[in-house]
Amino acid sequence: MDLDLVRRAGGRVVVTALAGEPGRDYDTATANGVRHFRAVGAGDVIGAPDAREDEAAALEAVASARLLVLPGGSPTRLLRALNETGMAEAVAALLADGGVVMGASAGAMVLCPWTVLPDRRSGGALAVEPGLALVGDLLVVPHWSGGSSRGDWLRSIEAAVPATTTVLGIPEESTRSASEAIVIRSALVSLTSDSGSAAWTAARAAEIVRWLRNSSGPVTSVIRPRMSDA
Repeated sequence: MDLDLVRRAGGRVVVTALAGEPGRDYDTATANGVRHFRAVGAGDVIGAPDAREDEAAALEAVASARLLVLPGGSPTRLLRALNETGMAEAVAALLADGGVVMGASAGAMVLCPWTVLPDRRSGGALAVEPGLALVGDLLVVPHWSGGSSRGDWLRSIEAAVPATTTVLGIPEESTRSASEAIVIRSALVSLTSDSGSAAWTAARAAEIVRWLRNSSGPVTSVIRPRMSDA
């Protein structure tokens, strides 16, 4: 899927690991991202300076991107870095200009209208706060393995997030296709608890895939819904 994004973007790849701590953590994660995208075939890949240390240089790097990569780490740290610098606006501007933004784990979480902040608590529950709202009405649960593996997350989400928001579980290492996303909850997905199956419309599945893949072209992937027994 990464090579597909590179081809779709058609230009420079810029990596900025703002979900990591400033300094060595940021530098290492950013360098790892640069190395990965070069390995998959991207010809022009750079790491952006840390916006928390050199905002002007970071914004200049992002402005040159056609594909912006936000690696994983702490969603709290990433969201704060994006909002407290001009990076949030720069990401929105890139998308408005037809660019592509890829988020992994924390990076995917903060692009949504809502995000869980697992290192923070509010009233005994995990904090759930507004994200950048750059994709459709989604909330991403990364490293999803089904069952009760994210029970505390799902309870916090149910208490804080509107029922109209679709909750997507992204399994570990699900990098090949958007079809590996799992619908955990959706107002437009009818879950049947007796069989554990889900009845859903092809139109809704296509809509979610388009959000995930940032594509206006034909949708060929299918989302596999799964019941949550958390």
